[in-house]
Amino acid sequence: LQHNRLMLHASFIKYKEKAILFSAPSGTGKSTQAELWRRTMSAEIINGDRAAVGFKDAEWTAWGMPYAGTSGIYRNESAPIHAIVVLRQAKKNRICRLSDIDALRYLYPEVTIHQWDAKYVEKVTCLLTKLISVVPVFLLECLPDESAVLMLQEKLSKS
Repeated sequence: LQHNRLMLHASFIKYKEKAILFSAPSGTGKSTQAELWRRTMSAEIINGDRAAVGFKDAEWTAWGMPYAGTSGIYRNESAPIHAIVVLRQAKKNRICRLSDIDALRYLYPEVTIHQWDAKYVEKVTCLLTKLISVVPVFLLECLPDESAVLMLQEKLSKS
């Protein structure tokens, strides 16, 4: 936060030199979606559990972190952010772009925040609000299979 960066609970993949961040509570399928993208679209998995997110060189950028969670995957690389995808498990695939307020509602719990420090909370909230005003945030309710990858890839190619 001292460098105007957030720590987001998300799997970070690089696809066509851009970052796609899959954010969700633990056990929802972030690592599964990252692995599906690796196999289906030849994406690179940069980090399986956390990404640093900040504004650099006039664009929002994601950085791999030296924390991998259960995936064991962490690389010291960065990429400009193409999209953030909030994941939820479902019986059929569905995707929609979230409004800024809904994006904030979904992403705020996935950001590392020291609740006891009011200035910290204010700065995190300000940075997160700026991020979602520029970077598209989607809700992907999905099955853990290639059909979800293809649906998301089609949606991202249009944004």
